[in-house]
Amino acid sequence: MSGPFRVSVCVLVLAFWVWSPGVLTQEMPDLSQMSGVPLPVGDVQPGTVTVRVIRGSFANPVVSQTVEMTGGAASLRATTNEAGRAEFTGLAAGLRLKATATVGGERLESQEFTVPPTGGIRLMLVAGEPGTSSGTGAGAGTAAATAAPGGVVLGDESRFVFEMGEDGLSVFYVLQILNRSSSPVQPEAPIVFSLPAEARSARVLEGSSPQATVGAGRLEIAGPFSPGATIVQLGYTLPLSGSDLVVEQPLPLPLAHMAVVAQKIGDLELSSPQMTEQRTMPAQGNLYIAGRGSAVAAGEVLRFQFSKVPHHPTWPRNLVIGLALVILVGGAWSSVGSATARAARVAERRQLEVRRDALFEELTALELRNRDGAVDPALYAGRRRELVSALEGIYMALDDDPAVERTT
Repeated sequence: MSGPFRVSVCVLVLAFWVWSPGVLTQEMPDLSQMSGVPLPVGDVQPGTVTVRVIRGSFANPVVSQTVEMTGGAASLRATTNEAGRAEFTGLAAGLRLKATATVGGERLESQEFTVPPTGGIRLMLVAGEPGTSSGTGAGAGTAAATAAPGGVVLGDESRFVFEMGEDGLSVFYVLQILNRSSSPVQPEAPIVFSLPAEARSARVLEGSSPQATVGAGRLEIAGPFSPGATIVQLGYTLPLSGSDLVVEQPLPLPLAHMAVVAQKIGDLELSSPQMTEQRTMPAQGNLYIAGRGSAVAAGEVLRFQFSKVPHHPTWPRNLVIGLALVILVGGAWSSVGSATARAARVAERRQLEVRRDALFEELTALELRNRDGAVDPALYAGRRRELVSALEGIYMALDDDPAVERTT
C-alpha cells in the first residue's frame, strides 16, 4: 500500500488498513524536500507563477498568507486563497525571481528561477507542522507563542465508521478539526473526547496529528491549532454481549454535520437521534446503512444504537470501509443531486492526489540523487521531463474543478 492518510475518501480506507495487524504502511513523501523547487509547467498562461503555501501536507493550506516575489524592478505581493495558492501573472520572460513567505515566524524562500518564455512556474513553500521543528528552529514553541485565544470546530470531513470484527464492534473516528481563522489559535483547554467505558485497545492511527494522544479512556488533542485542518484518526473495539449495543460519544466541539456508515448484516438496525437521513442499499452483493444528520452542538452526546446485532458476525473485514465509502461519496444521496455530484468529483480528485504524491516522491528522490551525482545526467534529464509532464497533467485536472479546490 502506498500513500498517506487523506481526508474524506482515502483517509477512511487507509485508516482501516493501519488498524489491521500485520499490514505495512509507508510514510508520506517528505514535501519539505520539494519546498522552494520551481516546477516548469505548460498548463498556465505565459508569465504566470503560482506559489502554494502549506503546513507539512496538502491537507493544511495556509490561507490569507502574503507571498512576496523579488528580483524584478520592484517586488510584487500576492495573498493565498482558500487552497493556499498565490498567483502572479504578466511576468516578463527571462526575469530572475525568488518567492518568499513568513509563516508563524518561519521564513520560507524558493530557489531563484527564470520566468520561461512559454508556460509558467509552479512551486510550493512548505512550513513545519505544529509540534515539529522547522529548518529555522521555529516550531511548536513559535506557534504557541504567536497563537491567539480562539476556538476550533469539527469540519464536514469528520466521519464515524463501524465494522463488525471477530473481537467485537470496531469503531473508527476520523476527526477534521478546523481553525477557520488565518492565524494559529489556542483554545482555553485541550480538546478531550471521553471514550465509552467499554472501549478496548484505543489508539491514534498513523497519519494523525502528533498533537493527539490516547490514555486513561480519553482522546486528548492539544493546541495550538494552525489555520486550516488538523486531522486525527482514532480506532477502538467495543465487546459484544448481546443483540443490542449503544455507542455514546460526548462532543467537546461543535460538529458541522453527522455522517455515519455501517454494514448491515441480517436484520441489523442502526438508529440515532442525530440522524435525519438513512438509506439502506445494496452494493456488491451486500447491504449498507449510510446515515447523516445536521449540525451537532458542543456538549451534546452522539448516540448510535445498534439492534439485532448478529451473534456470529460474518462481515468481510477487508471491504467494509471501502464499500461504505462508495455509498458516502459515490452517489448514495441521489436526492441531493448537486451534493452527490460534488462527492463524486471529490473521489476522483483524491485519486489524482494519490498519483500526484507518488510522482512528487519520485521527483524528490531523483533531485536528491542528481544533487549527489548518483545519476547519469542524460537519464536524469529524461526522467525529470517525464515526471514534470505527468505532474502538469495532474495539476491541469485538479485545477479544472474549482468547486473542490479547498480539499487539495
